[in-house]
Amino acid sequence: MAGMSRRLGDSLPPPLQQRLSGRDLRDRMSEAILVATVDGEARPHAAMLSYGEVLAVDARTLRIAVYRESITAQNIRERGVVTLCLIAPGSAFYLKARTRELLWGDALAGFEATLEEVLADEARADMEGTATITSGIGFRVAEAESRLAAWSAQLAALRTAEVARR
Repeated sequence: MAGMSRRLGDSLPPPLQQRLSGRDLRDRMSEAILVATVDGEARPHAAMLSYGEVLAVDARTLRIAVYRESITAQNIRERGVVTLCLIAPGSAFYLKARTRELLWGDALAGFEATLEEVLADEARADMEGTATITSGIGFRVAEAESRLAAWSAQLAALRTAEVARR
């Protein structure tokens, strides 16, 4: 059907895996990832995470850090699903996943997300003409060097966290 997102499968293409690897964190410090969960009344709930809070362990597995007492954590914990939206100039990607909680963090909760579907949404000349996505979601980071160090440590801890048993 015209105008729909294109299904890429259940794993990250290499450029997205690299983007979420944590290796170029300094270059992604001002970029946000939109996260969608579902609340107890089946309503969507949106939140934003940094690239210092999302890590691709491999092509099918992500690790996510959110505040332990947040609505986002509660929704992920209770329903076991999450969608991450990576929006950048020219395209958007939607990563749909099932989650399990990690044994990790005090103030933060960690989740392992196994990808079930990766979608690409790009402007089509035959549908949208010359309309394109011109930017992603951005923010400004104060005290960038200390934040970079904290995010790097957080990603290292996410990488080695164990999955909680149910």
